[in-house]
Amino acid sequence: MSPAKSPRVAFYPPPEINEKLEKLANIERRSISQMALLLVEEGLERAQKQGRFDESKND
Repeated sequence: MSPAKSPRVAFYPPPEINEKLEKLANIERRSISQMALLLVEEGLERAQKQGRFDESKND
């Protein structure tokens, strides 16, 4: 068996968001996918600190 893979998520940003994402990824020498993941992680961390979701709930 092959090792478990991370789930895949697709999103379709408007051109202006995509352009900014590409620029930031280039500046930080990351792939667009890596940059998007980092930004999502930062957003989730901020939301958690603000008490916007309860991590113990799975829904």
